[in-house]
Amino acid sequence: MKKIKLKDIDEFVYYEKLDNGLEVYLYSKDTVHSSYVTFTTKYGSVYNEFIPIGEDKMKTFPKGIAHFLEHKVFVQKEDPQPMEFFAESGSNCNAYTTFRNTTYLFYATKSLKENINYLLDYVQNIYLTDESVESEKGIISEEIHMYEDRPNDILNEKIRLNTLHNNPYRDSIIGTVSDIEKITKEDLETCYHTFYHPSNMFIVVTGNFNPEEIMKVITDNQSKKQFKSMDKIKIKQFKEEDKVVKEKEVIKVSTNIPKVAYTLKIPLKDINISRRKLHLYMYILFTTLFDETSIFDEELKKDGIINNTTYVSLLNCNTHLLISLINETTKYEEFLDKVKERLENLEVQESDFNRKKKVLVSNEIFAFESVEMVNDIIIDNIIYDNKLEDNPIEVIENLNIDELRELIKKLNIENTSTVIVKK
Repeated sequence: MKKIKLKDIDEFVYYEKLDNGLEVYLYSKDTVHSSYVTFTTKYGSVYNEFIPIGEDKMKTFPKGIAHFLEHKVFVQKEDPQPMEFFAESGSNCNAYTTFRNTTYLFYATKSLKENINYLLDYVQNIYLTDESVESEKGIISEEIHMYEDRPNDILNEKIRLNTLHNNPYRDSIIGTVSDIEKITKEDLETCYHTFYHPSNMFIVVTGNFNPEEIMKVITDNQSKKQFKSMDKIKIKQFKEEDKVVKEKEVIKVSTNIPKVAYTLKIPLKDINISRRKLHLYMYILFTTLFDETSIFDEELKKDGIINNTTYVSLLNCNTHLLISLINETTKYEEFLDKVKERLENLEVQESDFNRKKKVLVSNEIFAFESVEMVNDIIIDNIIYDNKLEDNPIEVIENLNIDELRELIKKLNIENTSTVIVKK
């Protein structure tokens, strides 16, 4: 078991890669009373075209299948079901699907070893029948209709649909009703056996426990199971043009206050810095321009154009970075004019730059007070960077304003899309 020191934070993460390829990350803290455990597959909604395990040709699967599979993994042939099992020890369990991963999790204050064993067992044992797949379609269709009635969800879906052409990030994680109707038991089995192989998964345990004991629980559990050898999964790569799909769209929904999003579609092909540094620089730049401490925020609130601070959303789609500036206001045209005016001068004062860096450093340190936040950080590291960052503070401290200014010169912010959701 390897002990990874997180420099400048004076914390440790224990790591081991098992013989079957499963990666284990353990973070123990004796001042907390609970544990948070996640079991993640590197399989999310954007991986719909790939070469299945044991095959040699690229195959396309219905959209929304990763989320559908999450539902089915959560249902076992034999009782107790996951919800019932974890509830017996006073633990809470859940699961979620993102663009890049599917994660199964639980919170516990006791019975940690038993709960970890059960988590590994139920996720690594799928039970499917044609009848259960068909009945699940109705449940997920209801979930889709629920999202279709929410203005915020409509806004976020339209942001991606109106900016991206071929990139799979454009599609809903949950899929559409027509997508769901196409999913078969065989499709689910193929996706499960391809992406739920231990070599494509990792478990993260954060909380109050003995690392050696928990590592033994996991290794003993996995040593009793057999998995076929697995090559690297081949996923289709997409080309995406720089132009947006639609420059502006107004959507009529039931909402009290109009919601507006102004999105920049920034090509990444000429930006040669790491994803982590890019996101840190863009966070500093756009929050400096638009957050509650900005002149923009102060002036627009004073003029009655906005009441809430503008939310900055960053979505890295591999080919492009989508930066959305989102707010709700009845004066959305005035808001948009002011946003465009502010974007004409992408500049950050050195004092603001240094202040933002201090905030980022303090946030990083504060995160280690929460076992859930530490767990999320590790998941983010593995999913997006394929490694655990062992010196996050140094990464932040090495940011410099000259590099940001050079980066700003390379940013192509000409391609934009506006979405307005109103009554």
